[in-house]
This record gives sequence, structure tokens and C-alpha cells, in this order.
Amino acid sequence: MATFELSVFDGDELLALARNDIEKGLFDTALAKLKAALELDSFPHEVFAVAGRLYAQLRLWDRAQTLLEKYLEVNPGTITETFQLGMVYFDSGNREQAKETWSKMLDGAPTHPPALFYTALLYAEEGDNQAAKELIDRLLQSAPADNLYFEKGKELQAAIAKSEASSDSAPASLKIATEAPYQTEH
Repeated sequence: MATFELSVFDGDELLALARNDIEKGLFDTALAKLKAALELDSFPHEVFAVAGRLYAQLRLWDRAQTLLEKYLEVNPGTITETFQLGMVYFDSGNREQAKETWSKMLDGAPTHPPALFYTALLYAEEGDNQAAKELIDRLLQSAPADNLYFEKGKELQAAIAKSEASSDSAPASLKIATEAPYQTEH
């Protein structure tokens, strides 16, 4: 196998090669290519988003947050990356910032299934079942039945109903989040 000096590639090529590596699960080589692209004088802004998602998959929350925020500075309101930034906040324990990010996102994309589900999940965790149920209702009315979040929404709806029947303030079993929230397709 031939090895190449990354400096022979431009930003577009490094991004394309990094994506290819990510698809193959070669995160170390993908990260090397993305870091090389970020050091160039000129590179596609999408490098910020792809690198941010990769850092999130590696659970390097601060780096993921920084890169996704940089991407959103250049591309404000981008739905996928806004949702993923919310996931970084969520997974790093900054639940309030996640809820705020998704709530603002839902103002512009009111039927985005992942944002509806995770915002409802946060409300349920806080014990605000009414707000959670309203978001779940919107999710179930707008998402197709074969959508991952439709099923997760039904699970959350059942957990809330069970907690209300037993008079708990918040559902006991809210471990129903998805396995791969940083993938771009759900």
C-alpha cells in the first residue's frame, strides 16, 4: 500500500478522502486528513462539519462543539449541523443548551423528527410531561411510521404514560435514545 504526504492534496481532495475513510471506519486516517485540511489557507467549510461529527463520534465534545460552531458561523441555520451541535451539548451533559439549540431549530423546522424526539426527551426528564407530549404528538403526526424517531417517540410516549399512571414525576426508563445520533441519516 502506497503512502502519500498529505500536503500533495488540496482541501476538496482531503475532504473527499476523509469521507471515504469514515465510511470504511478508518477514523484515524480520516482525522489526519481533516486536520491537514484545516491547516490549509483555503478549504471547504464543510471540513468543519465533518471534523466536528468525527470528534463527536470519538466523544471529544469540546473539539466537536468548536468545529460545529465554526461551521454554523459560516452556514447559520443549517439543520443537520444545528441538530448535531445540540447532540454534542446533550451528550456532554449540557442539557439546557441542547434544549435551547433544538427549540430554536424547531422554530424554523417544526417537524424535524430527531429534534422533536430529543427535545421531548429532555422535557420528560425534567418532569414536564405536558410539553413532552405536545412534541411527541407533533412528531407522530408529521413523521412517517417507518422513521426511526416515530418508533422512539412511541416508546417515549409509553414511558410517560407509565410514569403518569404510577404518579412518578419523570419516567424511570428514558434510556431510549438512538445509538448513532451523529450519523447524518436516521
